[in-house]
Amino acid sequence: MRNLLIEDKLYQKICSKLNENILEITSSKRPIINQAVEDLISGGGKKMRPFLMFLAASFGDYDKEKMLQLGSGIELLHMASLVHDDIIDNAELRRGNETAQRKFGKKEAVFIGDFLLSRTFDIFFEYLDKKTLRKMNKNVRLLCEGEIEQSEKRFDLQIGISDYYRRIRHKTALLFALSSYLGAYTSGIRGKKLNLLYKVGLEIGMAFQIQDDLLDFEGDEAATGKILAQDLKEGVITLPVILLLNKDKYKTKYAEYNKIQLDDRIIKEIIFDVKNSGVLDESREILLEFINRVHKYLDQLPDNKAKKKLKKLLAAQVERKF
Repeated sequence: MRNLLIEDKLYQKICSKLNENILEITSSKRPIINQAVEDLISGGGKKMRPFLMFLAASFGDYDKEKMLQLGSGIELLHMASLVHDDIIDNAELRRGNETAQRKFGKKEAVFIGDFLLSRTFDIFFEYLDKKTLRKMNKNVRLLCEGEIEQSEKRFDLQIGISDYYRRIRHKTALLFALSSYLGAYTSGIRGKKLNLLYKVGLEIGMAFQIQDDLLDFEGDEAATGKILAQDLKEGVITLPVILLLNKDKYKTKYAEYNKIQLDDRIIKEIIFDVKNSGVLDESREILLEFINRVHKYLDQLPDNKAKKKLKKLLAAQVERKF
């Protein structure tokens, strides 16, 4: 994230405590598991979801230890999804570091991801009531469905914007929404305020994914830890490409390549067209629409330090380079 977030003392403190707690609750007799968790932590995950949970909780009356455990659970759930994603994508690098599936093997990586999930549910079963567990489980189910849909639609150049929104809502935004909801709900917040904080998380998650999709085409590989246009090379059709293919000129140009694995020449052409057709600017305009939705919901919440930090988080989100 930008320095304005990294330099935030509360953010630093939460990240440090989360890392310590995650190492403690995932400690295993199997060295591979310990090494995999250490690798994920040293990779510099942004901890956006648990930080959002803490900020949402600050609108109510929260227990710091409980929030630390729930934040660790959310981050472990996210980490498990990354390990499984890397297996599916056959990814060799994650945030510039060797992935678990590359370092330890695919079979081992599957079990590492499953182990992280098991620790996640241990935490949630201890701290959440039955109703909230059901909500959490529904979000995890939708996340899985979003990932499956993305896999099914690989190299499908006819994906529409509504399909894209549904996919990123499921695979990314709902976990942000769940984070803000859990923070608020377990801190005694109910009614309109709870609903507003859920929507804040959802729209931040949508913006987060759109910014990721922009960085896939214009990010610094050293900063993002990803190869330029990695999503496109893997057949994941993101917002800039969808906007490009909505233009008649490019729809016709690339029509014959639908659902066909793209070779290097075509990928280079699409990257060139994305960068020179104005669709990156169009994508940024859409990103700002989601950011403005967050501000609209925040305006309806009481003023406090957490609200100010949420606005800082939004500013960092728009400017982040990784």
